[in-house]
Amino acid sequence: MGTENIWKKWLISPLGQKLLAEEKNWFDKNLEDIFGYHAVQICPYSFDSLNNNRIVYKYRFSFDLCEDLNGEHENLFIVAPESLPLPSDSVDLFVLVHIFETLHEPHSLLREVVRVLRPEGKLIISSFNPYSLWAINRHFNDVNLPVIGANWVSLARFKDWCKLLDLEIVGGEFLAFYPAINSPKWQRRLAWLQDGVRRWLPTTGAVYCLSIIKKREGMKLLKSDIWSSKAKFGKKTVPSVSIFTEKE
Repeated sequence: MGTENIWKKWLISPLGQKLLAEEKNWFDKNLEDIFGYHAVQICPYSFDSLNNNRIVYKYRFSFDLCEDLNGEHENLFIVAPESLPLPSDSVDLFVLVHIFETLHEPHSLLREVVRVLRPEGKLIISSFNPYSLWAINRHFNDVNLPVIGANWVSLARFKDWCKLLDLEIVGGEFLAFYPAINSPKWQRRLAWLQDGVRRWLPTTGAVYCLSIIKKREGMKLLKSDIWSSKAKFGKKTVPSVSIFTEKE
């Protein structure tokens, strides 16, 4: 079964629908006020993270193992993760939705994304957290997850990648503080756990979403001692304003 079919089957489950609604709400809030000319999304399933964004030119990229072309979406292109067909510094907003879990070398894709992002451009990502409550289920055969043996990138590892690639994380949030169960009945019964887990174990959410900015190269001074020179004055100086006092 292809990756797209696995995601499609999982997203119609109660657990998938719950996470999809939570992520959709986060993307709508955080992408609404990002402006520019060009926005690109890569996602392994049918999902429109750019729906609430105001950028006019929006494109969807897909990898041949992630999604089948069914003619539902315009501006949809099949690309290779290690070589995006875009010029450098050309994209204002790039969105990666659960795409790292489908790749063997996600760092290669991230380097390409940084190349095509313009300085001060925004990168938005969502990814499964390998240190979450859901990650425990990966060790069992009968699990309610779309990607079991995939490489889940930890937040600490992703932060290291950002430092190497001159990316700055400016915001983010953990989502899905509930067990990976597909029973709506038990989801309702265990709903009270979410607030407690979010408060006492804030980094154990099943998914982390991040807002990232590509840093602009700093200006370099050709003469480093330009500000070290001091003004030279003579022994006697005349004030610009003289105050006279009248002698009585």
